[in-house]
Amino acid sequence: MKISVVSPTYNEALNITGLISEVAAALEGFDYEIVVADDNSPDGTWETAEKIAQSNPRVRVIRRLKNSGLSPAVIEGFLAAKGDYIACIDADCQHDPKILPRMVAALASGAELAVGSRYVSGGGTGEWNLFRRFESWVATKLARLFLGVALRDPMSGYFILRREDFDKVSTQLDARGFKILLEIVARLAPSRLEEIPYTFRARVAGQSKLSSRVILQYLGQLWRLSSVSRYMSVRFIKFAIVGTSGVFINLCIFVALSRILGIQDWRISASASLVSNLSNYIANNAWTFVDRGHRGRAMARGYISYLLMSVVGLFASTLTFASLSHNFYRHFPPHLMGNYSKPIALGFQLISILVGTLFNYELNRRVTWRDAAERSAEEGQSSRASGVSHLEIAQDQKGSI
Repeated sequence: MKISVVSPTYNEALNITGLISEVAAALEGFDYEIVVADDNSPDGTWETAEKIAQSNPRVRVIRRLKNSGLSPAVIEGFLAAKGDYIACIDADCQHDPKILPRMVAALASGAELAVGSRYVSGGGTGEWNLFRRFESWVATKLARLFLGVALRDPMSGYFILRREDFDKVSTQLDARGFKILLEIVARLAPSRLEEIPYTFRARVAGQSKLSSRVILQYLGQLWRLSSVSRYMSVRFIKFAIVGTSGVFINLCIFVALSRILGIQDWRISASASLVSNLSNYIANNAWTFVDRGHRGRAMARGYISYLLMSVVGLFASTLTFASLSHNFYRHFPPHLMGNYSKPIALGFQLISILVGTLFNYELNRRVTWRDAAERSAEEGQSSRASGVSHLEIAQDQKGSI
Protein backbone atom coordinates (compact mmCIF):
# COMPACT_ATOMS: atom_id res chain seq x y z
CA MET A 1 0.00 0.00 0.00
CA LYS A 2 1.45 3.34 -1.07
CA ILE A 3 0.54 6.74 0.39
CA SER A 4 0.66 9.94 -1.66
CA VAL A 5 0.83 13.20 0.29
CA VAL A 6 -0.09 16.15 -1.93
CA SER A 7 0.76 19.70 -0.87
CA PRO A 8 -0.55 22.65 -2.94
CA THR A 9 1.92 25.54 -2.67
CA TYR A 10 2.27 29.21 -3.49
CA ASN A 11 5.16 31.23 -2.07
CA GLU A 12 6.11 28.62 0.52
CA ALA A 13 9.87 28.41 -0.23
CA LEU A 14 10.71 28.99 3.45
CA ASN A 15 8.33 26.25 4.60
CA ILE A 16 8.55 23.47 2.04
CA THR A 17 11.82 21.96 3.33
CA GLY A 18 10.44 21.69 6.83
CA LEU A 19 7.18 20.18 5.61
CA ILE A 20 8.95 17.47 3.61
CA SER A 21 11.15 16.61 6.60
CA GLU A 22 8.18 16.36 8.96
CA VAL A 23 6.12 14.23 6.58
CA ALA A 24 9.11 11.91 6.07
CA ALA A 25 9.53 11.52 9.83
CA ALA A 26 5.81 10.88 10.36
CA LEU A 27 5.63 8.24 7.60
CA GLU A 28 8.84 6.42 8.40
CA GLY A 29 8.26 2.71 7.71
CA PHE A 30 5.51 3.44 5.14
CA ASP A 31 5.74 3.35 1.37
CA TYR A 32 4.97 6.95 0.46
CA GLU A 33 5.59 9.84 -1.89
CA ILE A 34 5.28 13.61 -1.50
CA VAL A 35 3.80 15.54 -4.42
CA VAL A 36 4.36 19.30 -4.39
CA ALA A 37 1.84 21.02 -6.70
CA ASP A 38 3.20 24.54 -7.00
CA ASP A 39 1.52 27.45 -8.79
CA ASN A 40 4.77 28.77 -10.28
CA SER A 41 5.57 30.65 -7.07
CA PRO A 42 7.52 33.91 -7.54
CA ASP A 43 9.61 33.01 -4.48
CA GLY A 44 10.83 29.84 -6.20
CA THR A 45 9.02 27.26 -4.07
CA TRP A 46 9.08 24.82 -6.99
CA GLU A 47 12.84 25.31 -7.41
CA THR A 48 13.45 24.57 -3.75
CA ALA A 49 11.31 21.45 -3.96
CA GLU A 50 13.03 20.29 -7.14
CA LYS A 51 16.43 20.56 -5.47
CA ILE A 52 15.15 18.32 -2.68
CA ALA A 53 13.71 15.90 -5.25
CA GLN A 54 17.13 15.50 -6.84
CA SER A 55 18.39 13.73 -3.71
CA ASN A 56 15.05 12.38 -2.45
CA PRO A 57 13.23 10.12 -4.96
CA ARG A 58 10.10 10.17 -2.80
CA VAL A 59 9.54 13.84 -3.68
CA ARG A 60 7.92 14.89 -6.97
CA VAL A 61 7.22 18.42 -8.13
CA ILE A 62 4.45 19.68 -10.41
CA ARG A 63 5.12 23.21 -11.61
CA ARG A 64 1.73 24.55 -12.62
CA LEU A 65 1.77 27.33 -15.21
CA LYS A 66 -1.97 27.76 -15.76
CA ASN A 67 -5.33 27.42 -14.01
CA SER A 68 -3.79 28.46 -10.70
CA GLY A 69 -5.59 28.11 -7.41
CA LEU A 70 -5.83 25.89 -4.36
CA SER A 71 -8.50 23.49 -5.59
CA PRO A 72 -7.07 23.05 -9.10
CA ALA A 73 -3.66 22.36 -7.56
CA VAL A 74 -5.05 19.70 -5.23
CA ILE A 75 -7.03 18.04 -8.01
CA GLU A 76 -4.02 17.97 -10.34
CA GLY A 77 -1.83 16.63 -7.56
CA PHE A 78 -4.34 13.89 -6.73
CA LEU A 79 -4.62 12.89 -10.38
CA ALA A 80 -0.84 12.65 -10.64
CA ALA A 81 -0.50 10.72 -7.37
CA LYS A 82 0.58 7.07 -7.55
CA GLY A 83 -0.58 6.01 -4.10
CA ASP A 84 -3.50 3.84 -3.02
CA TYR A 85 -4.26 6.48 -0.37
CA ILE A 86 -4.00 10.18 -1.22
CA ALA A 87 -3.74 12.93 1.37
CA CYS A 88 -3.83 16.72 1.21
CA ILE A 89 -1.75 18.84 3.58
CA ASP A 90 -0.89 22.55 3.57
CA ALA A 91 2.75 23.54 3.10
CA ASP A 92 2.75 26.28 5.72
CA CYS A 93 3.44 23.75 8.50
CA GLN A 94 0.17 24.58 10.30
CA HIS A 95 -1.13 21.04 9.76
CA ASP A 96 0.63 18.56 12.03
CA PRO A 97 2.09 15.65 9.97
CA LYS A 98 2.39 13.51 13.10
CA ILE A 99 -1.25 12.44 12.82
CA LEU A 100 -0.81 11.05 9.30
CA PRO A 101 -0.32 7.45 10.56
CA ARG A 102 -3.60 7.71 12.49
CA MET A 103 -5.37 9.03 9.41
CA VAL A 104 -3.98 6.13 7.37
CA ALA A 105 -5.11 3.69 10.08
CA ALA A 106 -8.65 5.14 9.93
CA LEU A 107 -8.86 4.30 6.23
CA ALA A 108 -7.39 0.86 6.81
CA SER A 109 -10.10 0.18 9.38
CA GLY A 110 -12.89 1.00 6.93
CA ALA A 111 -13.39 4.76 6.91
CA GLU A 112 -13.93 6.30 3.47
CA LEU A 113 -12.50 9.63 4.52
CA ALA A 114 -10.27 10.73 7.41
CA VAL A 115 -10.00 14.42 8.29
CA GLY A 116 -7.54 16.27 10.48
CA SER A 117 -9.84 18.13 12.86
CA ARG A 118 -9.40 21.12 15.16
CA TYR A 119 -12.84 20.75 16.71
CA VAL A 120 -12.98 17.24 18.13
CA SER A 121 -11.73 16.29 21.57
CA GLY A 122 -7.96 16.67 21.64
CA GLY A 123 -7.84 19.21 18.80
CA GLY A 124 -7.42 22.95 18.95
CA THR A 125 -6.81 26.20 17.07
CA GLY A 126 -3.60 27.09 18.86
CA GLU A 127 -2.75 30.79 19.00
CA TRP A 128 -5.78 32.11 17.13
CA ASN A 129 -7.25 35.31 18.50
CA LEU A 130 -10.92 35.71 19.38
CA PHE A 131 -11.85 37.22 15.99
CA ARG A 132 -10.17 34.41 14.04
CA ARG A 133 -11.93 31.81 16.18
CA PHE A 134 -15.27 33.53 15.56
CA GLU A 135 -14.65 33.60 11.79
CA SER A 136 -13.92 29.89 11.77
CA TRP A 137 -16.94 29.13 13.95
CA VAL A 138 -19.27 31.02 11.58
CA ALA A 139 -17.76 29.34 8.50
CA THR A 140 -18.13 25.92 10.10
CA LYS A 141 -21.72 26.51 11.14
CA LEU A 142 -22.63 27.73 7.65
CA ALA A 143 -21.13 24.61 6.08
CA ARG A 144 -23.06 22.31 8.37
CA LEU A 145 -26.27 24.31 7.89
CA PHE A 146 -26.17 24.53 4.08
CA LEU A 147 -24.62 21.17 3.30
CA GLY A 148 -25.62 19.04 6.27
CA VAL A 149 -22.13 17.50 6.41
CA ALA A 150 -21.46 15.25 9.41
CA LEU A 151 -18.11 16.88 10.19
CA ARG A 152 -17.07 18.91 13.20
CA ASP A 153 -14.41 20.61 11.08
CA PRO A 154 -15.74 20.81 7.50
CA MET A 155 -13.33 23.72 6.84
CA SER A 156 -10.27 21.51 7.24
CA GLY A 157 -7.83 21.36 4.38
CA TYR A 158 -6.12 18.32 5.88
CA PHE A 159 -7.61 14.96 4.83
CA ILE A 160 -6.98 11.58 3.23
CA LEU A 161 -9.07 9.17 1.15
CA ARG A 162 -8.65 6.14 -1.09
CA ARG A 163 -7.59 6.72 -4.66
CA GLU A 164 -10.53 4.67 -5.94
CA ASP A 165 -12.98 6.91 -4.07
CA PHE A 166 -11.38 10.05 -5.45
CA ASP A 167 -11.63 8.61 -8.95
CA LYS A 168 -15.38 8.20 -8.46
CA VAL A 169 -15.91 11.94 -8.01
CA SER A 170 -12.89 13.53 -9.71
CA THR A 171 -14.83 14.56 -12.82
CA GLN A 172 -17.61 16.08 -10.71
CA LEU A 173 -15.39 18.42 -8.69
CA ASP A 174 -15.64 22.14 -9.34
CA ALA A 175 -12.16 23.65 -9.20
CA ARG A 176 -13.63 27.05 -8.37
CA GLY A 177 -14.36 25.86 -4.84
CA PHE A 178 -12.24 27.37 -2.09
CA LYS A 179 -12.42 24.31 0.18
CA ILE A 180 -11.86 21.17 -1.88
CA LEU A 181 -12.84 18.97 1.08
CA LEU A 182 -16.39 20.36 0.89
CA GLU A 183 -16.53 19.44 -2.79
CA ILE A 184 -15.34 15.89 -2.13
CA VAL A 185 -17.69 15.33 0.80
CA ALA A 186 -20.67 16.72 -1.13
CA ARG A 187 -19.95 14.52 -4.17
CA LEU A 188 -18.72 11.36 -2.43
CA ALA A 189 -21.29 11.39 0.41
CA PRO A 190 -19.18 8.99 2.53
CA SER A 191 -21.10 6.64 4.79
CA ARG A 192 -18.23 6.53 7.26
CA LEU A 193 -15.73 9.25 8.00
CA GLU A 194 -13.43 9.88 10.94
CA GLU A 195 -11.92 13.04 12.37
CA ILE A 196 -8.46 12.85 13.86
CA PRO A 197 -7.68 15.61 16.38
CA TYR A 198 -4.70 17.91 15.99
CA THR A 199 -3.77 21.42 17.12
CA PHE A 200 -3.52 24.01 14.38
CA ARG A 201 0.00 25.41 14.54
CA ALA A 202 1.28 28.93 13.95
CA ARG A 203 2.66 29.66 10.49
CA VAL A 204 6.45 29.24 10.46
CA ALA A 205 7.13 31.71 7.64
CA GLY A 206 5.35 33.64 4.90
CA GLN A 207 1.92 35.25 4.99
CA SER A 208 -1.61 33.91 5.25
CA LYS A 209 -3.58 34.05 1.99
CA LEU A 210 -6.95 34.60 3.68
CA SER A 211 -8.72 37.59 2.09
CA SER A 212 -12.16 39.06 1.52
CA ARG A 213 -12.23 37.47 -1.94
CA VAL A 214 -11.59 34.05 -0.39
CA ILE A 215 -14.54 34.58 1.95
CA LEU A 216 -16.83 35.52 -0.94
CA GLN A 217 -15.64 32.49 -2.91
CA TYR A 218 -16.42 30.28 0.07
CA LEU A 219 -19.94 31.66 0.43
CA GLY A 220 -20.51 31.13 -3.29
CA GLN A 221 -19.28 27.56 -2.99
CA LEU A 222 -21.66 26.85 -0.09
CA TRP A 223 -24.58 28.17 -2.09
CA ARG A 224 -23.60 26.20 -5.19
CA LEU A 225 -23.26 22.93 -3.27
CA SER A 226 -26.46 23.40 -1.26
CA SER A 227 -29.81 22.00 -2.34
CA VAL A 228 -31.24 25.54 -2.38
CA SER A 229 -29.12 26.36 -5.43
CA ARG A 230 -31.23 23.95 -7.47
CA TYR A 231 -33.97 26.54 -7.38
CA MET A 232 -31.94 29.77 -7.43
CA SER A 233 -28.47 30.08 -8.94
CA VAL A 234 -25.62 32.16 -7.54
CA ARG A 235 -25.61 34.14 -10.77
CA PHE A 236 -29.27 35.07 -10.34
CA ILE A 237 -28.62 36.17 -6.74
CA LYS A 238 -25.83 38.43 -8.01
CA PHE A 239 -28.10 39.77 -10.74
CA ALA A 240 -30.76 40.48 -8.13
CA ILE A 241 -28.28 42.36 -5.93
CA VAL A 242 -27.14 44.45 -8.90
CA GLY A 243 -30.77 45.00 -9.78
CA THR A 244 -31.45 46.21 -6.26
CA SER A 245 -28.68 48.77 -6.53
CA GLY A 246 -30.12 49.73 -9.92
CA VAL A 247 -33.53 50.25 -8.31
CA PHE A 248 -31.97 52.68 -5.84
CA ILE A 249 -30.23 54.58 -8.65
CA ASN A 250 -33.39 54.54 -10.74
CA LEU A 251 -35.55 55.93 -7.96
CA CYS A 252 -33.00 58.59 -7.03
CA ILE A 253 -32.81 59.78 -10.64
CA PHE A 254 -36.59 59.71 -10.88
CA VAL A 255 -37.01 61.84 -7.74
CA ALA A 256 -34.29 64.28 -8.80
CA LEU A 257 -35.72 64.82 -12.28
CA SER A 258 -39.26 65.05 -10.91
CA ARG A 259 -38.23 67.86 -8.57
CA ILE A 260 -36.18 69.66 -11.21
CA LEU A 261 -38.78 69.43 -14.00
CA GLY A 262 -41.91 69.30 -11.86
CA ILE A 263 -43.48 66.37 -13.70
CA GLN A 264 -43.96 62.61 -13.12
CA ASP A 265 -44.76 61.27 -16.57
CA TRP A 266 -43.32 58.55 -18.79
CA ARG A 267 -40.36 60.67 -19.91
CA ILE A 268 -38.98 60.81 -16.39
CA SER A 269 -39.53 57.09 -15.99
CA ALA A 270 -37.65 56.32 -19.21
CA SER A 271 -34.74 58.62 -18.36
CA ALA A 272 -34.30 57.09 -14.90
CA SER A 273 -34.46 53.60 -16.37
CA LEU A 274 -31.78 54.39 -18.99
CA VAL A 275 -29.32 55.66 -16.36
CA SER A 276 -29.87 52.65 -14.11
CA ASN A 277 -29.61 50.39 -17.17
CA LEU A 278 -26.06 51.64 -17.83
CA SER A 279 -25.01 51.24 -14.20
CA ASN A 280 -26.46 47.72 -14.14
CA TYR A 281 -24.51 46.72 -17.26
CA ILE A 282 -21.25 47.88 -15.71
CA ALA A 283 -21.93 46.03 -12.45
CA ASN A 284 -23.18 42.84 -14.10
CA ASN A 285 -20.22 42.77 -16.48
CA ALA A 286 -17.76 43.20 -13.61
CA TRP A 287 -19.44 40.82 -11.14
CA THR A 288 -22.50 38.81 -12.18
CA PHE A 289 -21.04 37.63 -15.48
CA VAL A 290 -17.39 38.15 -14.58
CA ASP A 291 -16.46 34.77 -16.10
CA ARG A 292 -17.96 35.92 -19.38
CA GLY A 293 -17.20 39.62 -19.01
CA HIS A 294 -16.42 42.02 -21.84
CA ARG A 295 -13.02 43.72 -21.71
CA GLY A 296 -11.59 46.80 -23.41
CA ARG A 297 -13.32 47.79 -26.63
CA ALA A 298 -15.58 44.78 -26.33
CA MET A 299 -17.39 46.61 -23.53
CA ALA A 300 -18.83 49.08 -26.03
CA ARG A 301 -20.18 46.26 -28.19
CA GLY A 302 -21.32 44.45 -25.07
CA TYR A 303 -23.26 47.45 -23.84
CA ILE A 304 -24.89 47.96 -27.24
CA SER A 305 -26.00 44.31 -27.13
CA TYR A 306 -27.10 44.71 -23.51
CA LEU A 307 -29.06 47.83 -24.36
CA LEU A 308 -30.72 46.21 -27.36
CA MET A 309 -31.67 43.15 -25.33
CA SER A 310 -32.86 45.40 -22.53
CA VAL A 311 -35.09 47.46 -24.81
CA VAL A 312 -37.85 44.94 -24.28
CA GLY A 313 -37.41 45.30 -20.53
CA LEU A 314 -37.25 49.07 -20.76
CA PHE A 315 -40.36 49.09 -22.96
CA ALA A 316 -42.19 46.77 -20.57
CA SER A 317 -41.12 48.90 -17.62
CA THR A 318 -42.17 52.17 -19.22
CA LEU A 319 -45.42 50.72 -20.55
CA THR A 320 -46.26 49.38 -17.11
CA PHE A 321 -45.64 52.77 -15.52
CA ALA A 322 -47.62 54.60 -18.20
CA SER A 323 -50.54 52.22 -17.90
CA LEU A 324 -50.66 52.35 -14.11
CA SER A 325 -50.33 56.12 -13.88
CA HIS A 326 -52.73 56.82 -16.75
CA ASN A 327 -55.48 54.65 -15.34
CA PHE A 328 -54.95 55.87 -11.79
CA TYR A 329 -54.75 59.57 -12.52
CA ARG A 330 -57.74 59.35 -14.89
CA HIS A 331 -59.84 58.71 -11.81
CA PHE A 332 -57.67 60.51 -9.27
CA PRO A 333 -56.02 63.60 -10.84
CA PRO A 334 -52.66 64.64 -9.34
CA HIS A 335 -54.02 67.96 -8.04
CA LEU A 336 -56.57 66.04 -5.96
CA MET A 337 -53.96 63.68 -4.53
CA GLY A 338 -51.90 66.51 -3.13
CA ASN A 339 -48.84 65.28 -1.20
CA TYR A 340 -49.68 61.65 -2.05
CA SER A 341 -49.06 62.18 -5.76
CA LYS A 342 -45.27 61.70 -5.69
CA PRO A 343 -45.25 58.60 -3.41
CA ILE A 344 -47.88 56.99 -5.62
CA ALA A 345 -45.84 57.72 -8.75
CA LEU A 346 -42.79 56.29 -7.00
CA GLY A 347 -44.73 53.12 -6.24
CA PHE A 348 -45.75 52.78 -9.88
CA GLN A 349 -42.12 53.20 -10.89
CA LEU A 350 -41.07 50.42 -8.49
CA ILE A 351 -43.61 48.03 -9.98
CA SER A 352 -42.47 48.88 -13.50
CA ILE A 353 -38.85 48.18 -12.52
CA LEU A 354 -39.74 44.70 -11.27
CA VAL A 355 -41.53 43.87 -14.51
CA GLY A 356 -38.61 45.09 -16.62
CA THR A 357 -36.08 43.15 -14.56
CA LEU A 358 -37.65 39.82 -15.49
CA PHE A 359 -37.15 40.54 -19.16
CA ASN A 360 -33.64 41.96 -18.69
CA TYR A 361 -32.22 38.94 -16.91
CA GLU A 362 -33.45 36.27 -19.28
CA LEU A 363 -32.65 38.12 -22.51
CA ASN A 364 -29.16 39.22 -21.48
CA ARG A 365 -28.25 35.89 -19.90
CA ARG A 366 -29.19 34.08 -23.07
CA VAL A 367 -27.70 36.51 -25.60
CA THR A 368 -25.33 39.23 -24.38
CA TRP A 369 -23.09 37.26 -22.05
CA ARG A 370 -23.67 33.87 -23.61
CA ASP A 371 -22.03 35.14 -26.78
CA ALA A 372 -19.10 36.48 -24.77
CA ALA A 373 -18.62 33.11 -23.10
CA GLU A 374 -18.58 31.31 -26.43
CA ARG A 375 -15.99 33.70 -27.86
CA SER A 376 -13.88 33.26 -24.75
CA ALA A 377 -13.99 29.49 -25.03
CA GLU A 378 -13.11 29.59 -28.71
CA GLU A 379 -10.07 31.72 -27.98
CA GLY A 380 -8.96 29.45 -25.16
CA GLN A 381 -9.27 32.18 -22.59
CA SER A 382 -11.70 30.62 -20.15
CA SER A 383 -9.07 30.41 -17.41
CA ARG A 384 -8.46 34.16 -17.70
CA ALA A 385 -12.01 35.38 -18.24
CA SER A 386 -12.49 36.52 -14.64
CA GLY A 387 -10.05 39.38 -15.21
CA VAL A 388 -8.04 38.27 -12.17
CA SER A 389 -4.54 37.00 -12.76
CA HIS A 390 -3.70 33.40 -11.93
CA LEU A 391 -1.19 34.52 -9.36
CA GLU A 392 -3.81 36.67 -7.62
CA ILE A 393 -6.23 33.73 -7.56
CA ALA A 394 -3.58 31.38 -6.24
CA GLN A 395 -2.54 33.86 -3.61
CA ASP A 396 -6.11 34.47 -2.47
CA GLN A 397 -7.32 30.88 -2.38
CA LYS A 398 -4.76 29.52 0.04
CA GLY A 399 -6.03 30.97 3.29
CA SER A 400 -7.35 28.91 6.19
CA ILE A 401 -10.67 29.46 7.91
